[in-house]
Amino acid sequence: MIVETKHGEFEVNDITRKQRRDHYKKVKLVFSLQDDDPKKPELLHDLADEFTLLAFKDEKEAEQKLKGLDAMQEDEVLAKIIVAYMGLDMGNSTGD
Repeated sequence: MIVETKHGEFEVNDITRKQRRDHYKKVKLVFSLQDDDPKKPELLHDLADEFTLLAFKDEKEAEQKLKGLDAMQEDEVLAKIIVAYMGLDMGNSTGD
């Protein structure tokens, strides 16, 4: 699957329906938290780390594909990957 971002196109692994369902509950919970919730940043980073390993074969491949991005840009790319995997609309991030 190709995920298009403002930082380029990223080829990521396809995931199964079961993998998507296994991660959906956590994604929905994290994305539905208010921006001022003190737990949100840490939970978003944990979620991004999980999806990094889904999207890319391993840390080595992730490092290679995300090379050259600063931390903020990497977070933006990983957020796009999460949204693409879950089939979410950025304007309605809980999928409801």
